[in-house]
Amino acid sequence: MKKTMLSLALSLCAMPLAAAEGPGAELKIVESVPAETVYGSSLAARPQEVWLEMIGSAKKKLDIEEFYIADEKGEAMEPVLEAVKAAAKRGVKVRLIADSVMMSETSKALPALKEAGVDARVVNFKKNIGGVQHSKFFVVDGASAFVGSQNFDWRSLTQIHELGARLDSKKAAADLELVFDADWALAGGAPVKKMFGKGKAAVTAAKPEKALLNGAEVSYSLAFSPVGHIPKGADSEIAGLLKLLDSAKSTVRGQVMTYALMEHGSKRWADLDTAFRKAAARGVKVELIFADWGMGGKADRDIKALAKTDNITVKISSLPPLKDRFIPYARVEHLKYLTVDGDRSYITTSNWGPGYFNSSRGVALFIGGAAAAEALEDIFSKAWDGPYVQPVDPLKEYQPVKRS
Repeated sequence: MKKTMLSLALSLCAMPLAAAEGPGAELKIVESVPAETVYGSSLAARPQEVWLEMIGSAKKKLDIEEFYIADEKGEAMEPVLEAVKAAAKRGVKVRLIADSVMMSETSKALPALKEAGVDARVVNFKKNIGGVQHSKFFVVDGASAFVGSQNFDWRSLTQIHELGARLDSKKAAADLELVFDADWALAGGAPVKKMFGKGKAAVTAAKPEKALLNGAEVSYSLAFSPVGHIPKGADSEIAGLLKLLDSAKSTVRGQVMTYALMEHGSKRWADLDTAFRKAAARGVKVELIFADWGMGGKADRDIKALAKTDNITVKISSLPPLKDRFIPYARVEHLKYLTVDGDRSYITTSNWGPGYFNSSRGVALFIGGAAAAEALEDIFSKAWDGPYVQPVDPLKEYQPVKRS
């Protein structure tokens, strides 16, 4: 008996402590690769595969919050929507929120979803808060979530360059549910001041969660937009982004679709622009890629002005059309992310302008650790050194890109 007890004690002592103290979550970077391009990082997964696996695993609850829905017969979104309908038909409680401003697209997909048992609401974010419901995320069984630039749009899967992340974490899922439930209430007629209940955010910059990403340990936190309309205790996205840029010592690299200091008659807002310039003034090497959709007319003046700054290099990306057809509202860099000093990263659903941070719903992910930055910088380098970019010319009069 004594020998048995001694053996058991020795076995317990030999158990690695890390197993009990290790990360309780897992992250996966997810990149949408436009067909017929040189893009596609081996350090990132592809969205359709990730979405189908996540949605197919739902047993009790699936909450989806999207800017809009766009389907096309025979395209990549079709099986995703079929998976959503299948989840509802097998008894999963499926709720879906879309913004009213894009109902001309969303209304085409809603009838079939509702017929399958999906409970859908349309939120008028502009009327209630001033911007749009621009976030793109979904939560499965309170245990996993997806956040990214990818709309529920077939083009976002195969015809637009996008970036997102899968989060297998009950804490992250709970925080995103706080936002979903608030916007669900707003879409149901609740007053703005009563959107958020008693729930408090758990994964913040002050209390990040450890996670595994590509086999390495990282830490992450969530942040939200717009300012003033986020869960109790949650971080503001723009505050987190400015703090991240202020911490940069050597490099800042990133991509976004549009960049502006003014939008739709808004007041001039220079917080983000100033942060980039201050980093450059400290000697930080700033490299940015903007989409050609942001060029032309008055839209590109802020990009041109930023490009004139010492230590800041700006390139404009123009993705080529498919060889055999033109696809409206596609073939563009729509992803939105940054890396700082090769060990901190930011992935968001927001373009970089005042309306996105101050009056529109957005969700952001801040990640500490080289593993995340390595994946994002691999994506960045393929664009920065690739065949689709050119340095911005401050003297050139760019013509607006044909979108439709």
